[in-house]
Amino acid sequence: MGTFGQGALAPPSIRLATRQFQSPGQPSYLEVQAEFMAEGLSWLSSSDSTWRAAAQWTVIAYDSTGTVAGFAKSTARTGNLPERGDFVDVMRIELLPGPHVLELEVTDVGNAARPKLTYETNVGVTPVRPVDISDLFVVQAVAPASEPPSPLTRSGKDILPLIDNRVSAEASRVAFYGELYGTSDRFGDGGAFLVVAGFRAAGRDKAWVEETKRYFRKTAAPVVPVLEALPPPPPGTYELVVQVMTPDQGLVVGSSLMLEVISSTTQDAAVAAGTLAPFVLEHGDRDSLLSMIETLLPIADAGERRSIEHVLKGADLRQLRSFLEQFWTVRSPENPALAWRQYRTEVGIADEEYGSCPNREGHETDMGWILLRYGRPNTIVQRHNGTNYYPYEIWHYHKAGQFNNRRFLFYTPQVVGECFELLHSDHPQELRNADWLDILKTRELGHSVVDSRMNQMNNRDSYSREEPEDLFFNPR
Repeated sequence: MGTFGQGALAPPSIRLATRQFQSPGQPSYLEVQAEFMAEGLSWLSSSDSTWRAAAQWTVIAYDSTGTVAGFAKSTARTGNLPERGDFVDVMRIELLPGPHVLELEVTDVGNAARPKLTYETNVGVTPVRPVDISDLFVVQAVAPASEPPSPLTRSGKDILPLIDNRVSAEASRVAFYGELYGTSDRFGDGGAFLVVAGFRAAGRDKAWVEETKRYFRKTAAPVVPVLEALPPPPPGTYELVVQVMTPDQGLVVGSSLMLEVISSTTQDAAVAAGTLAPFVLEHGDRDSLLSMIETLLPIADAGERRSIEHVLKGADLRQLRSFLEQFWTVRSPENPALAWRQYRTEVGIADEEYGSCPNREGHETDMGWILLRYGRPNTIVQRHNGTNYYPYEIWHYHKAGQFNNRRFLFYTPQVVGECFELLHSDHPQELRNADWLDILKTRELGHSVVDSRMNQMNNRDSYSREEPEDLFFNPR
């Protein structure tokens, strides 16, 4: 999840989260939860001094083959509000198990001149287990169910989700919601079982914060809603954990949600006391640290990219250190320092191998970006010379992110030099170009390196017009 699209007449600004749920006898569905930021939309004022806004948003889900697997469209409206504020909307898409790419588009209904927000993210739909737990989310508010039911209606109540992954340490309780499935098959219809919930430290030991741990007695049914509340732990990063237990406290299944518990006073005090992780405290120059953080763009999510490219440009050293620590703690809670060092090594490799482009570091090139984002390819086909086409390379990955068997074709239209650009990929999140073969062949109209005397002495017909296509689909 993340926040992205900020600024006047910039695209709309939202927070986004996806949660997986089930309906008995139906495919699993993905609930797409969006919080629309007040400052990212145009607001209309009424004669009674109230405000309203609306955003139209569309979500398309693609499976691993690039085929459309699901679609949803909605217009989120606020009604008349006493003041401008953020608001939430929810859409649901039935999806089969497997990796998917979601394409999101958001339009400001109140201002056609505002650019649309477009965004892509990876999601995985997991297979159904005999006894299962939905994804969890923190609850902002609960009200009686709407008539007719709205997308927020669940189990006889309207439940407003918190899209952010941060909760306040000063809150009296942290409410959460989840659903249990298959308990009637395991315990018998109406049978008793236990649910254990609490906060657990995000780290190697994953120790329970005992003062937050609670036991709830539940009755088995095809779907059992869990709407409960816990006391918050001290500031820090935690897992909110929910477990289904047998009556004698044997673990059946569990689910968790990563949260950051924050307090403005304790957070500032911790930074002032130098209690941030040592691996971020060793960066003492603000401009140098910002440059290092900018190398994270290939692996950052949309919200993080937005922060790096816009928000952090004016951040001070303390804010940059906090961002870096949070970035790696979420990805590698057991050893964020090691993950950061390993990534810096890969950045150095990208700079060394692809640093010949003018005015760009190696990690800023297309090849450097793909290397950092997906790792090193399993095979590389290089055709830099001895070909009628523009010089090109084909990188093949057995696995690139969530997708298997993906290819990336780079070429250099300048012919000279080693500054290769991404021309085409079959990865759903990367550049696709239906005319890539024709573009690659435009080289034939001009001068070719095969016209040299040396190549004429070794004339051969192996570089046919179809060779790049053959190598792309049959890498070796």
